[in-house]
Amino acid sequence: PRYVVNQVLAGNYDCPRKVLRFLTDLHAAFRMLNLRNDFLRKKFDSLKYDLKRVEEVYYDMKIRHLANGDSAEDNGTQGQS
Repeated sequence: PRYVVNQVLAGNYDCPRKVLRFLTDLHAAFRMLNLRNDFLRKKFDSLKYDLKRVEEVYYDMKIRHLANGDSAEDNGTQGQS
């Protein structure tokens, strides 16, 4: 999340979309695993909070119209929320 915030402050508004897509895919893969109280469970929990923070940054960018062009992919995820 700090990387995404730093990239947005530097003016790279395309980075959060790419990182958000990667973290969403990674989160989906972790959800397929049967995690109990394990080391991977701790990593999954931290990933969940990192994903939430990146989503907040991307949402703020969308509100301020800083995100580059609304793709059909972005519009599709809004309808699911």
